[in-house]
Amino acid sequence: MKKWKTILALILLILAVIFEWNWFWAFFILMGLLNVLNSKSIHFVEEVSLDESPKLYWIMVIIWSLLALFSILNYLNILT
Repeated sequence: MKKWKTILALILLILAVIFEWNWFWAFFILMGLLNVLNSKSIHFVEEVSLDESPKLYWIMVIIWSLLALFSILNYLNILT
């Protein structure tokens, strides 16, 4: 099946919203972060690559990392 990872992610995304799986958002951000680090490019509003815009690339990686950390800490109730 072509693009099975994308289809699976969309199904899980829908289930996460319906069943309020807060842990899923941390997992989803972490998986996206791993893909960004592996491919050295981010597809956000437009493509940002490490080669063309290294400062913006690393700023976005840091922001995504902080969002993942926030999601994990929030899920584990460490922030409250």
